[in-house]
Amino acid sequence: MRYVKQLITGQSPQAALLRWVAITVVLAITTLYLSLPAFAQTKYVITDGDNVIVCMSSSTDPAVVIEEAGLQLGESDTYTTQTGNGVSEITINRIQMITVQEGSETIVVGSYGGTVADVLASLDITLSDSDVLSCEPDTLTYDGMTVRLTRVEREILEYDQILPYETKSYEDVSLEPGEQRILIRGQEGLAHCRAQILYENGEEVQRNILSQQVVTAPTDEVILHGIDRSVKEQEYSGNTGYRQSDTSLKNVVLNSEGGTVPGTNLSFSQLLSFQATAYYCEPWESGITFTGTQARVGAIAVDPDIIPLGTKMYIVSADGEYIYGYCVAEDTGGAIQGNIVDLFFNTYEECIQFGRRDVLIYILD
Repeated sequence: MRYVKQLITGQSPQAALLRWVAITVVLAITTLYLSLPAFAQTKYVITDGDNVIVCMSSSTDPAVVIEEAGLQLGESDTYTTQTGNGVSEITINRIQMITVQEGSETIVVGSYGGTVADVLASLDITLSDSDVLSCEPDTLTYDGMTVRLTRVEREILEYDQILPYETKSYEDVSLEPGEQRILIRGQEGLAHCRAQILYENGEEVQRNILSQQVVTAPTDEVILHGIDRSVKEQEYSGNTGYRQSDTSLKNVVLNSEGGTVPGTNLSFSQLLSFQATAYYCEPWESGITFTGTQARVGAIAVDPDIIPLGTKMYIVSADGEYIYGYCVAEDTGGAIQGNIVDLFFNTYEECIQFGRRDVLIYILD
């Protein structure tokens, strides 16, 4: 049988064995060559924000490589790849949620990095030269960032403005304690204004008056009220220099700088030391003052060469024990010459009680 096989093949047993060994080696080398790609590994550099990971992987799928590196991608996260010099680079783009506030409107937008200007451009938001951002446009964005945009506008506006009147209150000895009456009713005035208005997000935040022309001046309201004059109402102990009983000191200007009348909110321009007498009108007398007004408490007689008619005053006794209060120079008298005033009272008894006293006269503004 061996002889027959040798005749068929035409080869010796040794030659046949060598042939089978050669074939087996070739097949093994071929199989190894074909399986090399399955065992080859590539170097990857993964950049995830500030985190950089270098790893080796036999996978060519970036998602698999990222997972092998222990990183996870969110639903909105993406990545980009780049290959060069035998190294594959993978850059992960994490979604950033940016809040943009424009006035009362709030917009939340997703971004994969860049600058604030890029975010605004993606929202078709343009800035004017006067608009104000909470950060510079070239600021790099980050997750959770809030950008505030304030729209700033200016305009010149002309308008009419109501001028309110002031209310001034004075004492009147003719009124009962707690009683009051309006002597002059207040009236509002009117002014024409020109102003620059500053708006932020459509709301006025500043108004700069450029000019104001008074069309009608306001009229202050004057209210008279009664007080109890049987007791001392004001304390002038701190103003010892105001107490004058020496007649040689009359017509001394105690204060020419002005200030506020003690115990009131009245402003005065001058404080004088005078003497005061008292008068009243009998029922059969006309009771008309030199200026044509009705004689009454608060309408006093003066020397017009010293105190002009129409002057508004506030009078108290020099010792602080008596307050005549608010009054107006409306009358004159033959005996009223120089530094003396004559105070009107309703009755003869009040005149006798007052007598003749040194007084302080506050010339009101």
